[in-house]
Amino acid sequence: MDLSRISDTHSEAVVIATLVYHPEFIMHSDFLKPGYFYNIENGCIYWAISELYKSGIDKIDALNISTMLDSNKAVKRKMEEHNLTNMQEFIELCSPAARDTLEEYKLSVGNVVTMAFKRDMIKASNEVERLCMNDTLTLSEVNSKINEKMNSVAEKYLVTGEISTLGDKIDDIWEEIESEWNGTGIAGIPTMIPELNKYATHERSELMLVAGRMKTGKSAFMLNEALNMIKNGISVLYIDTEMSDKLFTLRAISSLTGIRVGDIKGGNLDQEQKTKVKQTIEWLKRQNLVHEYITQPNEDEIYAMCRILKHKIDLGFVVYDYIKSDNTDSVANYNLLGKMTNFLKNRIAGEIDVPVLAGAQLNRDDNIADSDKINRYVSTSLLWIPKTSDEMRDNGNDCGNFKLIVDKNRNGEQMLDGEWIDVMFDGNRMRIKQAPKQHKTPNPFN
Repeated sequence: MDLSRISDTHSEAVVIATLVYHPEFIMHSDFLKPGYFYNIENGCIYWAISELYKSGIDKIDALNISTMLDSNKAVKRKMEEHNLTNMQEFIELCSPAARDTLEEYKLSVGNVVTMAFKRDMIKASNEVERLCMNDTLTLSEVNSKINEKMNSVAEKYLVTGEISTLGDKIDDIWEEIESEWNGTGIAGIPTMIPELNKYATHERSELMLVAGRMKTGKSAFMLNEALNMIKNGISVLYIDTEMSDKLFTLRAISSLTGIRVGDIKGGNLDQEQKTKVKQTIEWLKRQNLVHEYITQPNEDEIYAMCRILKHKIDLGFVVYDYIKSDNTDSVANYNLLGKMTNFLKNRIAGEIDVPVLAGAQLNRDDNIADSDKINRYVSTSLLWIPKTSDEMRDNGNDCGNFKLIVDKNRNGEQMLDGEWIDVMFDGNRMRIKQAPKQHKTPNPFN
């Protein structure tokens, strides 16, 4: 394809000519790069004007531009290739294109960037075509390489506007804040634990982490929160590295009906329970709940899945069960866990603009494995810990059998050492709820 058809030489001339008379305008187009110009000489002159202005020279004439162009061997060679030797003549020829208003200049800059983006996309598309014709690549490899290629072009043109002060944006920001008021006094989507909402809720672009010891019900916590979301009309994607569709469905039905998992699994149900299970299955059919069992998670596939569901079902909540690595090398394991946490926080929560709840594993000391790498990215981290027999005795039966600790929190109130939220967990029925009563922390000064 003739790429000259995807160019705007008039806008390029406007940009260069305007900068000769108004070099200060270049501060409003720092995202415009010399390589974005179709005409190489225009890109070289733009570079020269930029370098002159940054060095404090605001007199843009033929001599200063020529001197700057000669100072860089690569740029000088490019100019010689295009036989552009008379800079004074060049400036005189393009002077009619100069504009006096910033708005006209920015409009031309936008046209130049848009054309450059389109040309780069055409080149990337040609590379995609070559990838598709490669018989040695698997579906996963093709998908990964295509995403990498297209994302690299998109990221190159990510910043296409000038930097604004907070004062320029604050009215729009405040309007967004007001639009999220729901009359409850709580920002974000409330969790299933009312006491927890005093500390943190599920907010768009934020990652909440719940960490528990092995086989203590952290998956049940995430399952119950997912069900809490769909009960409130929020579409959910549950990415599961542990449970098959069958096991997940079994647990979901148990949680929703209050019937023991073992009884449902073994068919030990009376007629009333069978009816209840059938009604629950019919209800689940109508819900926007997607469960994906993925033993070897691939970031590109997860990202694409979220983007699709954002449009298809208005995805409003993502659960990732759970962050882990099977790498035996401690350094590699540390980096992989951090990489996945960063991916969930910034690419899924941030770019898709949804709340994300993820799980992690606690070690025997009730610390998150490689916690520094993980906690660097999470907005709120929770510790899900079974109470000791002494704690259950001291707190009383009405205070439940588990404690939920807000360990790290960037979005609200901090929990003091020794404090926790009392929670009840019925593992037989996969049900989690706040305990009827909350224990009282002893006051040593009384």
